[in-house]
Amino acid sequence: MTEILEHIPIKIFPDEGNDLAEEAARQIAAEIVKNDAAHKSTVLAVDKGNSAIDVCRELIALYLQKKVDFANVIVFNLQEYFEIPRDHVYSSRKFIEENFLNHINIKPENIHLMEALMPAEAAPEYCRKYEEMIKAAGGIDIMLLEVGGRGHLAYNDPGTAFDSRTRLVKVDLYRQIDAIPDFGDFKYVPRNALTMGVGTIRDARRIFLLALGDTKSTVVANMVEGPITNTVVASYLQKHPNVTIYMDQAASTKLTRIHTPWFVGPVDWSQQVNRARAVCHLAEFLHKPILELQTRDFLQYSLQGLIKEYPSATLVTEIRQFIQSKLVNNEQLPKGKKILVFSPHPDDDIISMGGTLLKLVQNKNQVFCIYMSPGYTAVFDHEVEKFLINRVNYAKAINDAEALRKDEALFARVDKFFKEKHASKFGMIDNDEVRLIKKLIRKVEGTSACNYAGVAGYEFLDPPFYQTGKAKKNPLSEKDVDIVWDVLQRHKPEIVYAAGDLTDPNGTHRLCLRALLKAFERYTTPKPNLWLYRGAWQEFHPAEADIFVVMTPEDLQAKRDGIFRHQSQKDRPPQPGHSGKEFWQSSEERNLGTAKLITSYGFSGLFALEGLKLYKK
Repeated sequence: MTEILEHIPIKIFPDEGNDLAEEAARQIAAEIVKNDAAHKSTVLAVDKGNSAIDVCRELIALYLQKKVDFANVIVFNLQEYFEIPRDHVYSSRKFIEENFLNHINIKPENIHLMEALMPAEAAPEYCRKYEEMIKAAGGIDIMLLEVGGRGHLAYNDPGTAFDSRTRLVKVDLYRQIDAIPDFGDFKYVPRNALTMGVGTIRDARRIFLLALGDTKSTVVANMVEGPITNTVVASYLQKHPNVTIYMDQAASTKLTRIHTPWFVGPVDWSQQVNRARAVCHLAEFLHKPILELQTRDFLQYSLQGLIKEYPSATLVTEIRQFIQSKLVNNEQLPKGKKILVFSPHPDDDIISMGGTLLKLVQNKNQVFCIYMSPGYTAVFDHEVEKFLINRVNYAKAINDAEALRKDEALFARVDKFFKEKHASKFGMIDNDEVRLIKKLIRKVEGTSACNYAGVAGYEFLDPPFYQTGKAKKNPLSEKDVDIVWDVLQRHKPEIVYAAGDLTDPNGTHRLCLRALLKAFERYTTPKPNLWLYRGAWQEFHPAEADIFVVMTPEDLQAKRDGIFRHQSQKDRPPQPGHSGKEFWQSSEERNLGTAKLITSYGFSGLFALEGLKLYKK
């Protein structure tokens, strides 16, 4: 019998597809249809995150198919940056209107989105009236929101009381850092916000809580399996009578039933990956090499079922050999093949699999790097200024009066725009000229890295989903898939490498992988092998990866030199996350840490490793 440690119902969906958003939208639509049939309105509260908006986009699709009607739906939002203008691109109002409300038949009088422009002393009364509006509407029927990286809900951060109501709060440093990709620079990130309280959220009759990506895995396990605590605000929902967490596989990896399933129920030990996961976990937990694990170790840690089927002496030998078989060097990598390396941004390939990429070139494979987005939202404004200064100085140096006139005029226009942008309180979206220059900066850096690596060729794609000028992207379209399919058809690769890292802050990696997998579905002939690599944020576990490419100190230095070709991403990355480290530092820490982990299993001579996993679906 399986022991249940989870205090909140969970539904787990594949990482790569859109099944999660589609199912959540179907459930919400069914609730609206049921209320319509009973001649009742439906009160819907909507979060502003990417995952919630994905669900809203699926609701739009159902509306266009005439499967749901929003005429009797009343909408509230959960949060808004304080003092941000209504039409600012990163206001919650603007985002929800553009991505949801403007595409359905909701009545204007049924839209109740928070107002943010008011004196601070007026906020308490406004928040009280917002609560009254919710109550007057009949209370919230459906709450659609995301769990944050620290278990926060809306702007209810750790320490928030379970009965808190709508109020004005300070945006703490963690959340300000989270918002840097949106606003482009820390100085533009709002310092205060309006938010529904935990009590307001808990009053909803039904809650759809969304959790996507590896970065949510620890907090999901804590909120679901741990105690109710104000340090993980989402854990308050354990007492809610009708809440379900919709999560992808990446977010589920720290749940006991996924991470160490033998503690809660039977396991299919005939699967070698399950045996490897258990043996590796035990070795890590006991700080023992695999071959030193004994029968009593397995018995003490709930693995008696495993050694009953696979005696410990033969099991540890088998798993050590299994891990050994994953360690590959140059000689075991492909030779003389046509290879495509798909990279979400112009530097993900060298950051994530740079050692492997250089070895593939050394093995005389015909390697082409395909950059799936321009990556211009991750370029600081001062890089544009440097770019234009170089152009002006070059025109002066060669005495080209006409070029100098044009470059100085361009510099003046861009300088004028930057002065307006920098004078604004919350920043501005770059105009077309600035975006083009930032795109060229990333393209030059990517080209330089490709030339350094010695690849056979490279392409820079500019798919529709990326063309927002913002960190948040458009939904994936068939045109995006067409672009990727065209690349596959023209090159006819034998092997493909792609980013399987879904934890980037703005969702580009996830959209790029989804576009590639949809393109793969179009094959009517045998598909090329697809290998997934991971980025600066995490690595495949030794039990999960299919191979680990062995790197020497010289290999790691060569990889670092390639990363350094991306100068706009150095010193202070525009999207640094919470570690404060540069991408090359995170990457090396990951490569060295993976080697250290596998060394602890009883191996020697490992300096650094890059993991790859063969996509088998």
